[in-house]
Amino acid sequence: MKLTTHAIRSLIGPLFAIFIVWATVFYFILSEELVDEVDDQLEVYSEQLMRLWLSGENMPDSTNGSNNAYYIRQITPSEAAIGKEVEYEFKNIYITSKLEEEPARVMHTVFKRADGTYWKLTVITPVYERNEVIGTILFFTLLLLATMLLAIIAIFTWVFIRHTKPLYKVLAYLDTYEIGNPQSLNNETDVTEFQHLNASVTACIQRVEEVYERERRFIGDAAHELQTPLAICQNRIEMMIEDENLSEAQMEELIKIQQTISELIRLNKTLLFLSKIENNQFIEKTQVILNTKLHSQVEALSDIFATRGIKVTFYEKGEWIVTANDELMTALTRNLLRNAFLHNIPEGTIDIYIKNGAFCIANTGDCEALDSSKLFNRFYRDSHKKANSNGLGLSIVKAICEVNGLHITYSYTEKKHLFTISNKTSLA
Repeated sequence: MKLTTHAIRSLIGPLFAIFIVWATVFYFILSEELVDEVDDQLEVYSEQLMRLWLSGENMPDSTNGSNNAYYIRQITPSEAAIGKEVEYEFKNIYITSKLEEEPARVMHTVFKRADGTYWKLTVITPVYERNEVIGTILFFTLLLLATMLLAIIAIFTWVFIRHTKPLYKVLAYLDTYEIGNPQSLNNETDVTEFQHLNASVTACIQRVEEVYERERRFIGDAAHELQTPLAICQNRIEMMIEDENLSEAQMEELIKIQQTISELIRLNKTLLFLSKIENNQFIEKTQVILNTKLHSQVEALSDIFATRGIKVTFYEKGEWIVTANDELMTALTRNLLRNAFLHNIPEGTIDIYIKNGAFCIANTGDCEALDSSKLFNRFYRDSHKKANSNGLGLSIVKAICEVNGLHITYSYTEKKHLFTISNKTSLA
């Protein structure tokens, strides 16, 4: 979830609750005010009627030309004592002009005439207009609140995005950062926290670059220092082998030592190459056509394949071009083809499938499916260990895929081992 979305979701809840509470309070306050206004009108009308009644003047028509109505009836002293002097209530009354019942506000007033009799005046006024007014006001109030909520969210989103631009610039900078090829962070801002973030990111990148440079130099120096004594040992053994005074047994031992040293030299070069890959020291990138790369590697290894009668077949359904280091792509295809050769059977086959965004190398083999969870680990050896295999070939392939944004998978189908290289984006 994006930061903007998270902030908006956190804002909507409290705002919605505040607006609902406000609308509820506003509704009840408005209702009470309208009821008070109606009661005041009823009270004025009731006082006018009582003055006319008590003075003996002619009373107006019961409806007074409107929907208002009144009734006066004599009550007993006991009824007057039980009831309140003034009472209000809501009840439904029949409106002749509409031929239906409508809600009304009713006021009951008990008063005493000079002759000692008690009378009860009932004044009625319809309130359907009040309900319509309240309903209309409530509708537009809710509409106003919804509009305000959307406006606040829109303004908040605009302000939030505008003020967090420096943060997203830092994130974009980190996404595009490549070790060994740092770019300056151009992220001007007057916000103290973002200034601190810029300084921290810049300092962190500098420390990473310093460590990377020290490690790169160490790997190069260590490899060079190891290669020199190993080469010297190999040369001295070659000189000793040329000595005619050596016995056959001594000669065999020296040849074994020479083979061991040669393997050490090869292993040292392989580990150095793997370390350079993982430290992203192959910075230069170009457009590499993998179809052409695979064809050239198969041609280069054709003599080796021929020694065991292995047949290579291409199945091309498209052209795949990647932006990557050419040397790494050469190493990737060479190691996969070498792996397919070492773990193949005499008179076996290697099938190469290529399309836009992926290629697959499938080879026959003399073993069942391999353990895919360990297959790409360094120095992994299964029970079918092959000569001339140090267990680093597939580790190099995996490392090359990771630094170039590629994905490698292994599967076993129809007695064939399949290694598939594809774009990570194509898997989404």
